[in-house]
Amino acid sequence: MSMKSAIHDTFTKDKKEDDPEELVEQESGPPNGGFRAWRTVFGCFLMQFCGFGYISSFGVYQDYYTRVYMTNYSPSAISWIGALTSFLAVIVASISGPLYDRGWFHRLMIVGSLLQSLSLFTLSFTKPGQFYLAFMVQGVVYGFGMGLTYAPSVAVVSQHFSSRKRTLVMSLVTCGSPLGGIIHPIMLNHLLNGTVGFAKGVRASAGFVSALLLIACLSMCTRELPVSTVNYTVVARKFSRDVLFILMAVGATLFQIGYYFPLFYLQLDSTKHGIDVNFSFYSLSILNAASFIGRCTAGIIAAYAGVLNFTIISAVACSAIIISMIALSDMTSVVVLGLVYGYFSGIYVALLVPLMTVLTPDLSELGARIGICFTFTAFGTLVSGPISGDFLGSQYKWWIASLFSGLISLMGSLIFVVMRLIIYRRGINGSP
Repeated sequence: MSMKSAIHDTFTKDKKEDDPEELVEQESGPPNGGFRAWRTVFGCFLMQFCGFGYISSFGVYQDYYTRVYMTNYSPSAISWIGALTSFLAVIVASISGPLYDRGWFHRLMIVGSLLQSLSLFTLSFTKPGQFYLAFMVQGVVYGFGMGLTYAPSVAVVSQHFSSRKRTLVMSLVTCGSPLGGIIHPIMLNHLLNGTVGFAKGVRASAGFVSALLLIACLSMCTRELPVSTVNYTVVARKFSRDVLFILMAVGATLFQIGYYFPLFYLQLDSTKHGIDVNFSFYSLSILNAASFIGRCTAGIIAAYAGVLNFTIISAVACSAIIISMIALSDMTSVVVLGLVYGYFSGIYVALLVPLMTVLTPDLSELGARIGICFTFTAFGTLVSGPISGDFLGSQYKWWIASLFSGLISLMGSLIFVVMRLIIYRRGINGSP
């Protein structure tokens, strides 16, 4: 019996003993399909499309703010906007995770969607040089709204699918992010750098995102499950004694510090190297197109290779590619680096939550554990862009920023390797 099956069986057994009246429902387990289940998957997919899919397009804003809209501010200062958005999107999961466990799923989706919509419409009224207004609106409000929706919109899938299909379906849901990362940059580049301009362009983008968020909220549904009575102090104590989970959190945190460097700076890097501007506008879309493929295939390959094994491969590959950005000099190098990094980064992101799921012995604690883990990784996300920007400097020393980002990500990857060695030495059967 695999570890994932054992986890599910243990969870189901405990529920049967606590509440015999739900014996039939627990025996049947998740429906593993049906209209409600796949409708929920579609809604969660759209949430990812409008969430991290939009954050993936921040490189467009980074490039536009640096060259046109906020020329008085350094790349490092501007990157704080995207870094804070990503930070809040992750750390607010420590709030939304427990609230999801308590049955607040729909309220989280509605409030989070409204905040994201409000943020973008307000951003469209920002004037050139108004850095702090953009920082508050785009960095704080959008990030907080995303944080309310991100973790619950991934975790809710576990209500509808058993462990056999859960990793595959979760990876399909996360495919919304790279698809958004393909479409949003193309749309924003044509709007901001074309005849439409910043105000009307951002407003059009806000309307597009708002419509999709509305469809997502109407599509998602939950199963009638008992409200969690998890004691989060107990969960935190369990977490502090779980060596594998702690190592995963530390490894993911270090990896995140380097992970965002290509997402924030690839388009600017391409432009500053004298590569055709019209081509540079598509660099992030190339990266995210490959990421989409990576996320779609992650669940399928991980079913045979193992979730942790494939996570290690993808993390090490990403680290090597970030270091290889030192060699970026022409269109070919942009395409190759974008495609390879996009594919392996897509795999990594798609497998992170499934890895947490596999390492969680009691699925009733899943939301809390995701929240705790994301609290750690959020700090890596927060410092990622600004640190890289500081190494970059006003003279754009790309090799220093690339080398630092790649090495710090490699350190995180090696901690995943340590996890694998510990599992091997302990002789854990059905390891992830």
